[in-house]
Amino acid sequence: MYSHIIFDLDGTLIESLPGIAAALNTALAASELPTHSIEDVRTFIGDGSYTLCERATTDQPAEVIHAIHEIFLKEYPAAWKSGTTVYPGIHELILELKNMGCTLSVLSNKVHAFTTEMVEHFFPEKPFDLVLGQREGIAKKPDPSGIHELLGELDQSSSNSILVGDSTVDIVTARNAGIKSMAVTWGYHDKPVLKAIAPTLTADTVSQILELLTPKQVPIFRRPA
Repeated sequence: MYSHIIFDLDGTLIESLPGIAAALNTALAASELPTHSIEDVRTFIGDGSYTLCERATTDQPAEVIHAIHEIFLKEYPAAWKSGTTVYPGIHELILELKNMGCTLSVLSNKVHAFTTEMVEHFFPEKPFDLVLGQREGIAKKPDPSGIHELLGELDQSSSNSILVGDSTVDIVTARNAGIKSMAVTWGYHDKPVLKAIAPTLTADTVSQILELLTPKQVPIFRRPA
């Protein structure tokens, strides 16, 4: 049904909240500002690291947010290595999709260098045909530019592509790009919030992703029984 699956990274493929919270709180403490619980930080994630720092501060001028962001970027390369894990079942899902001949890609609002480093670390078998993070001069999600770039570079069409992600940003991005979307409910946006924005599909478990992507009535994407 969908031969090109685009995955979000944080909250979809990997649990990265502990490292993000650690780097953010280090940056806030260095700036003598209040730190946040890990549950609070969870609500800040989804729109890139600068917006993360904006949401973590209250009524701070741009120069203070910029300074916090710079510290965060310095701290995160070490911080993400502590507590960041691949969600159970994701490796098996990716292997199954590759065995079916699907084209796989990653589109994240995380800084591109961090995105590629983490994907290479957690997926050393290199299952993804293209990995894109947030890059200078290129609009981040929910702008559709990243999806359009993936489709062009991988010679894919909007009709055979779907974006799988855990946030409302991902659902809106897919809609802006004219492709289908799948919300996953184990990430950083709660299920009622995701449901309200009307994704094409919703998966509550990793195994359900495969069931939804490969319906029985489309035998080309299923192995023989």
